[in-house]
Amino acid sequence: MTTTHEPVLVKEVINCLNPKANQNFIDCTVGGGGHAEAILNLTGPAGKLLGLDWDGAAIARASERLRPFGGRAELARASYTQLKQIVYDKKFLPISGVLLDLGLSSDQLKDSGRGFSFQVNEPLDMRYCPEENDVTAARILNEWPEEKLIEILKNNADERQAKKIARAIADYRQKKRFATTLELVSLIMRIAAPRKGKIHPATKTFQALRMTINNEIENISSVLKDIVEILPSTGRIAVITFHSVEDRLVKEFFKQESSGCLCPPEIPVCRCQHQKKIKIINKKAIAPTAAEIERNFRSRSAKLRAAEKL
Repeated sequence: MTTTHEPVLVKEVINCLNPKANQNFIDCTVGGGGHAEAILNLTGPAGKLLGLDWDGAAIARASERLRPFGGRAELARASYTQLKQIVYDKKFLPISGVLLDLGLSSDQLKDSGRGFSFQVNEPLDMRYCPEENDVTAARILNEWPEEKLIEILKNNADERQAKKIARAIADYRQKKRFATTLELVSLIMRIAAPRKGKIHPATKTFQALRMTINNEIENISSVLKDIVEILPSTGRIAVITFHSVEDRLVKEFFKQESSGCLCPPEIPVCRCQHQKKIKIINKKAIAPTAAEIERNFRSRSAKLRAAEKL
């Protein structure tokens, strides 16, 4: 099984993680294995990479791509929420850096059969791991209360037309149950106001559903804490995000963990006893170059943030 996915910001990720000979790294969302391959090329002859992915099909594709590295590439079908347990069980230490790429791969968008893309007519599923999750997009659209739909559209996608879209979904399902992606896309296209730029009107609704189904907000918050915990001093973390909700979460986490006292200004003596854990490598998020965007249009919304453990 081969991959068609082109990883984003590869050179920039390498610059941030700064991999060297015989160092070990973790790719929490290995996908098609592009970033992992670039890291392994620089960490021979004995450096290893642990690659995780909740999607079994992604693990199969990454395994094929990373086959030339033999035992230096260790892959596991698992959510990154299991990172600490897997690291300790495998005794995958010491670690020099961790990558967290939060984007969907081209493989998942094109031919997953799970409805991640609004451009392909597929069942409304959107689960990364169907074997471990019984909540689908169809179930949410057909069964969840209108108020809950508004909540997830706002919180997980910053959707300004949340109320209008949720109302239309509630009206539609009174007559017919949602079953396929293009049914949902057609509905949104009829009622949502056009967006500025090239963002498809259905983008944020699909984002909100996917993030809700896979519990992504809570999982991202959890794994960021775990990564900082397992990294040794000078170990690095690099995170690629693709939309404002994720980027805001990462930015705020980095800001908090790179700060000392978090007490309000009106409290003269520190009570929180919070200690700095990281230093931020790039003050502003790193974006793709114009050349990369021209070569790979999907990279246009990517942002990279990196930090180093103190």
